[in-house]
Amino acid sequence: MIQITHKDLDKIALEHYEAIKDKIDIKDSILKKIILAKPNELKSIAISNKRYDEKFENKYDNFSTIKKEYCAYDLLQKLNITVCPYCNRNTIYNLKYTKKRTSELDHFYPKSEYPVLALSFYNLIPSCKICNNLKSDKNQEYINPYDKQYNFNKNIKFNFKVKDATFVHSTDGFKLTCKADKNISKDEKRRGRNNIQVFKLNDLYQNHKDTVLELIQKREIYPDSYIDELYRNYSFFNNKEDVLRLITGGYVDDKDLGKRPLSKLIKDISEELELI
Repeated sequence: MIQITHKDLDKIALEHYEAIKDKIDIKDSILKKIILAKPNELKSIAISNKRYDEKFENKYDNFSTIKKEYCAYDLLQKLNITVCPYCNRNTIYNLKYTKKRTSELDHFYPKSEYPVLALSFYNLIPSCKICNNLKSDKNQEYINPYDKQYNFNKNIKFNFKVKDATFVHSTDGFKLTCKADKNISKDEKRRGRNNIQVFKLNDLYQNHKDTVLELIQKREIYPDSYIDELYRNYSFFNNKEDVLRLITGGYVDDKDLGKRPLSKLIKDISEELELI
């Protein structure tokens, strides 16, 4: 999983509220609190405003349908999230010419159990169809990709363990896992493990061991001296990060992990190999 970041996130959330507020017959001050509730407030807001559940019946179904007025397509266009934050494997582009979307909006807290959160901005998680289906209406304690109090990018890492000498030319020579840092809080560790389990990350990522193998081989091919030489000799590189992205096929900075599938895997393994 990766964290959802956007420099205008609060602005987009407010625009979301402004676009839908006239569709729901609730006092503005209360509706605004519901729609703009932060990730760590969502559950308590839902419980304290349960009396408004029926006001949100069928509202999401209407919002999710493509139409001329503001809808899910428009929200996803503003967020510009192109890779599923739950798995970082599948692209979730909006289709420009047909005005359709390949993504779904997962309700972090299921709308079947918390109808009042059906349109709450931080409860709507852009995701791929596979992850939305895997999570379904399971109501465990996960890490919300919008929640800044947890740092999944830093504290939940992919890593590999060498099994035998064939690891430099065979995917059978190493084991690939995704696990939580032992030094983080029990709460974050539990939530992180729930994310790994429900989205089957350890299982799914076995299909990408070839990417790890390539990184192992690239570490041998590109010693630090050669990376520095490439940066010095080619003027089209703006910085050393550009060189590293070319070599690894991924991004170096956490804020860019959502730009390309498998970027977290590539970054974590590259760090372990001291390639970046």
